[in-house]
Amino acid sequence: MININLRNFPVGGRALKTALAVTLAIFITQQLGFERINLAAIVALLTVQKTFYHSILQSLAKLGSVLIGGIIGTVFSLFLGLSPLGYGLVTIAAIYICINLKWQEHIVLTAITAITVLFSSNYDSAPLLFSVQQIFTALIGALSGLFFNFLFTPNHKKEVLQKLLDADKGLRKIIDFIMLEMLEPGYNDESLKDEITILSNIIEDGLETSKLLQGEQRFIINRDTDSDRYYRIFLIFKSQLSRLEEMHNLARRIPVRVPQSGFVVQLFRIVQKQQQRALTGKYCHFEAVEKLLEKMEASFSENEPPTSREEFISQASLFHLFKEIKRYYKRMKESYTHLQS
Repeated sequence: MININLRNFPVGGRALKTALAVTLAIFITQQLGFERINLAAIVALLTVQKTFYHSILQSLAKLGSVLIGGIIGTVFSLFLGLSPLGYGLVTIAAIYICINLKWQEHIVLTAITAITVLFSSNYDSAPLLFSVQQIFTALIGALSGLFFNFLFTPNHKKEVLQKLLDADKGLRKIIDFIMLEMLEPGYNDESLKDEITILSNIIEDGLETSKLLQGEQRFIINRDTDSDRYYRIFLIFKSQLSRLEEMHNLARRIPVRVPQSGFVVQLFRIVQKQQQRALTGKYCHFEAVEKLLEKMEASFSENEPPTSREEFISQASLFHLFKEIKRYYKRMKESYTHLQS
């Protein structure tokens, strides 16, 4: 397996793989002396997918389509020949069988193969032999597509890890906005919406790339693969982003700064640093953080009573923020557990 970055090619890596697969399929079928070789190109073109696993699924499905189409075309050529009724019935049969097999996406290839075999009976006295040749032609196309998809396998794991780091960076950036809101009530945070949108897109891309990596790791015997763990971490990040949005709304309700603001911000900054350490594989001081959480929760009951309505609202909002930070920390610790496993 060769991990080559085909993104450097202007036409795109997948387009290049497809062109090479079609070229190889046509070359082999020509060398074998097959007369009608267009099916090899079609199957090769359809077999090349984003991952090797999906290529195998597509190649098996296309070979099944060609096999069914060949059988249908052969049977109808023996009984109906080249009559218009034969073409219509062979099309209906192909559609009906594919629908019952829940192969709706393969109807076109099945019908084309059946019609091609039926049409060949006008020139070939042995439609069954032609049908077998079509199956071999499709097999060559499928193997060509599989070969180049395996040869140029994209490094999805590297992409996933980079997206994890980008997502972590985005979460920590949003935490910075929230801490500023706590320290400077009324802080102008117009750019926060853009940051949330960017981070949301990164997380969604990470989930999709993790799914591609899952396809590549389907052949790993272990029940729980790296891709499964990465996917769960991105789901945690998604819930963390929602929690941060709620925390930001709480921070915006703080009308005035109170002494407790600095302590809650210090706690949040420690959790922020632990998140970065967790994702980069460094040792995390979870026991110390949990002791700090317990100590700070007890300190809220020891606060001096507010002297104004603004102080009351600020203290109440800070207490809710503390509770949300505690939940955020627990979920962050869960993602660290997934990485360590």
